[in-house]
Amino acid sequence: MKYWSGLGGVALMLAVAGCGTQDTTIEQPEEGAVQEEAAQEEAPEAEMEEMPAEGTGGDSHGSEQATVDPYDYFLEDGSTAKFEGYGNEFAEFTLKTDYMEANHVATYEDNGGTVVLKVFRLHEDRIELVKQEGEFYDDYTASFEELEALEVISTYLEFPIEEGQEIGDATVVETGTSLETPYQNFDDVFVLESMTEDGSINRNYFVEGYGEVKREFRANADDSDEMAITSTLASVELAEKKK
Repeated sequence: MKYWSGLGGVALMLAVAGCGTQDTTIEQPEEGAVQEEAAQEEAPEAEMEEMPAEGTGGDSHGSEQATVDPYDYFLEDGSTAKFEGYGNEFAEFTLKTDYMEANHVATYEDNGGTVVLKVFRLHEDRIELVKQEGEFYDDYTASFEELEALEVISTYLEFPIEEGQEIGDATVVETGTSLETPYQNFDDVFVLESMTEDGSINRNYFVEGYGEVKREFRANADDSDEMAITSTLASVELAEKKK
């Protein structure tokens, strides 16, 4: 906060009278002048406090959107996460995350039967899936130009996240919920849900700072006793920092 200083106030006048004799007189300004000057000093500070932050327009919703970092919906660069699986032999998998050029992130999902490569393109207001390939057992490499040339397959996430929001063929059915996982308990979780033509349901659970922490597949949405296939975050191993 800036503090403003006037040049008024109390003025000291020194009058020299006589030879070798010095008298000091203090001239007091009129009371009205002091009050007027004080008001001028305080006015700019009050105006600054009332002015909204640049770029927000005074709208908290706009401020929230401006602070979204799409990288917060992926695990750290070079990390390897393990997901516990139930209901299917391929529900357990490891997920390796690799940050690439031009705001792209690659993930390698290894479920023991195959490795699926996914490449995402990050924007301020959305994340797009631009490449998906199974049976991918090498490290994916691409130049800046090659990454930029990848065509959008689908929208993965779109910001800001709000309940009832549609993202592709999925809908945000919950926000601000809690979730227990073997890794840790999470708050402020949001859930994306989609339904297939045969009535099966897919649910994906996301947390800011981690990304997807759980996925769930239920073959028959009308049967509450139907066993679900779930994959849940159990551990995260960070890559060793290069010296």
